[in-house]
Amino acid sequence: MKTFRLPNIPPLNKAFFAALVLSLVSHALVLSMPIMGYKAAAVQKEKTLTVRLSEPPPPEPEVNETAAEKNPPSPEKEASSTPSMEQTVNLDTPDRRYRDYLLNVRRRIENRWSYPQGALQKREEGVTTIKFTIAAGGSLSGQEIITSSGSPQLDEHTLAVVRAAAPYDRLPGDLRLARLHIVATFHYRLK
Repeated sequence: MKTFRLPNIPPLNKAFFAALVLSLVSHALVLSMPIMGYKAAAVQKEKTLTVRLSEPPPPEPEVNETAAEKNPPSPEKEASSTPSMEQTVNLDTPDRRYRDYLLNVRRRIENRWSYPQGALQKREEGVTTIKFTIAAGGSLSGQEIITSSGSPQLDEHTLAVVRAAAPYDRLPGDLRLARLHIVATFHYRLK
C-alpha cells in the first residue's frame, strides 16, 4: 500500500501577507463610506427642535360644479367671463394644476416660520391645522383655525406667519379661480 504525502507548501511570504492585509483594510474603508447620493444633511446631527409643515387628508371640495364648469366655455366666452370658482386643496396636494403655485406659497410661509419664543420657553408643543384663502390677485382674504394645538401662542403664531407671508403670487390664470382655499397643518415639536 502506498502512503499519501502532502506536498511541501512554502509559508506565506511577507509580500503576499502585506497585500492581503492592505486589501482587507481598503475593502473595509469602502464598505464604511456613505452610499452614493446619500445626502450630507441626513448625516448631520439632529437639531434640538423640529418644526414641520404638513397637511391632513384632503377635505371634500367646497365647489358646486355648475353645468358651465362641467362644459368649459368657448374661447370667446372665456375671455369675457370673470373667474367665480373656488377650490379647496391641501398645501401638499399632488395635483399638478396646483403643485407649482402651492410650492411657492409653502416657501413664502417656511421663510417666515419659526418656533414662537414664548411657547419655546414654556416648552409647548402641538399641531395646528388652518385654512386660509388666497384671492385671485394674491391677497390673503381669510384664515381660520380648523384644529387648535391647544396652545393659544402656537395657534396665533401660525395665523401670524400666514399673514406675514402675504401677499402671495396671483392665482394662475389657467385655474380660472376667484379664490383658492388652502388647508395646512403646522407641527410644533421639541426634541
